[in-house]
Amino acid sequence: MNPVCHLAEWNLTNARILLRADLNVPLINGTIADDYRLRALVPTIQLIQQKGGTIILLTHLGRPKGSDPKLSTRILIPWFAAHGLTVTYAATPHDAAQILSAHKNSGLPTPILLLENLRFFSGEKARDPQFAQELAALGDYYVDDAFGSLHRTDTSITLVPALFSPEKRSIGLLVEKELITLDRLRTQAQKPFVAVIGGGKVADKLPLIKGLLSKIDTLLLCPAIVFTFMKAQGKEVGKSLIDPTELAACTDLMIQAREKNVAIGMPLDYQIVRDSMTGPLSYVDVATFPANGFGISIGPKTIAAYTAILMQAKTIFFNAAMGFARRQETLTGTEALLKALAQAPGFSVIGGGDSVAIAKQLGLEQKIGYLSTGGGAMLAAISGNELPGLKALNDRTKTQ
Repeated sequence: MNPVCHLAEWNLTNARILLRADLNVPLINGTIADDYRLRALVPTIQLIQQKGGTIILLTHLGRPKGSDPKLSTRILIPWFAAHGLTVTYAATPHDAAQILSAHKNSGLPTPILLLENLRFFSGEKARDPQFAQELAALGDYYVDDAFGSLHRTDTSITLVPALFSPEKRSIGLLVEKELITLDRLRTQAQKPFVAVIGGGKVADKLPLIKGLLSKIDTLLLCPAIVFTFMKAQGKEVGKSLIDPTELAACTDLMIQAREKNVAIGMPLDYQIVRDSMTGPLSYVDVATFPANGFGISIGPKTIAAYTAILMQAKTIFFNAAMGFARRQETLTGTEALLKALAQAPGFSVIGGGDSVAIAKQLGLEQKIGYLSTGGGAMLAAISGNELPGLKALNDRTKTQ
């Protein structure tokens, strides 16, 4: 059962709202490369402000190892200013509490308070109850609008909502919108249902893909995850990214797919570099993959084969961005598949920030059924996994 969005019924006059967002936007040289996740949060921000609430905005940004100025949430402030939203930065929960107190005593309207990158604090990933208390103390209500992080168990996603009574915690408008699309994919997907899956994190994705097997008809594998499958089959992958600890799991998944009559499509050719990741690009057939080659993306034969399958699909889920934003020519495979999605007659959903960013750059957003702010969360939920963030909101108890 999905949580209900209670924002419309709450009286938020002079109330402080702890708003957990997922503003993990792609960055290139310190500049926001795509603002889709930022824009997607605006309706929730506007509704809270219209109802008289003060927002304390929480998010992570990237995968920092401790504090990293290049991943500070300060980077986001100019975007908010350009969109008419006044934001004040707080380095720590303690600083945030002092700023809130100062504004309350001044009688002036309190701006949106943006806390520093949650992953700068060790307590966020460590599921630290004390850190949860520090965050929860900042708000009277808790709103989770971070769809892209609902599959995580981080402190701000699971422990903090438990510190609010059930009637004072809610999903936001973005999560509500995402869940409607998710339910369509999970319970009403028309067949043939095709999933296109790529990227890294093999160990994380394999359990989710196994969950997909009971729902989909075809699985199209893309780099980099496909290389571990190839290695499991004894094929040459050169120096491509693999996870040697997951070879048996890949073999087991392929056996389960056959048992469930799910077709697995694997590339016929690849875009590669040799010796160095900065070397010249070329295309090779899968049978002639060189020992010194790094697989980057798919080649033209694969694009043609996958496109033909997508054109016959009634439902498509795409989470397979390939290549590097800093090297445009490596994005051709991703771009070609996204263009196929835009032309396919079936209902298509793109999950993941990189895939969405490329679709928007190509001007395809109006031709895709739905652009999701969360690739991992969408994949996990379609697979039938319970999202920890939703479970925390549905729990009818409050941690004392």
